[in-house]
Amino acid sequence: MAGLVLVVLIACNKDKFQTKPQITIKEYNSKEISPGGDLEVRLNYTDKEGDVGQGSFFGARLRQNARLLTPTDNDQLDTLRYSLPEMPDIDKGVIVMKLDYNFLKESLTENDTIVFRIAIKDRGGNASDTLTTDKLIIKKN
Repeated sequence: MAGLVLVVLIACNKDKFQTKPQITIKEYNSKEISPGGDLEVRLNYTDKEGDVGQGSFFGARLRQNARLLTPTDNDQLDTLRYSLPEMPDIDKGVIVMKLDYNFLKESLTENDTIVFRIAIKDRGGNASDTLTTDKLIIKKN
């Protein structure tokens, strides 16, 4: 669905974390995505109970271009809702959000500038704060 791939990398840590999951952006593979490329955003997470596996991932794409899309432009789903994969109950790890160019590209006539707002919810129903990515440029063909 929509070309999203979520990968979770895990690591154990004995530090004290909050019950509410915490997420931060670790890195981007690139902030300019060319045709045929993918966007990959690595998110660090911490969660006291470690019950992030099989929780929920939420993302919203927000187009920053001043020009409105015309009916001939692509108009794709702007909200992402996915279950996180099953994983051991650990309190610290990395979630990788990977989206392909064809999903990201909206305008057929200009580069797109977008941001994503991202949050997660653990199995216990505790939601992280929402974070916003840096501006990302999706290059036109």
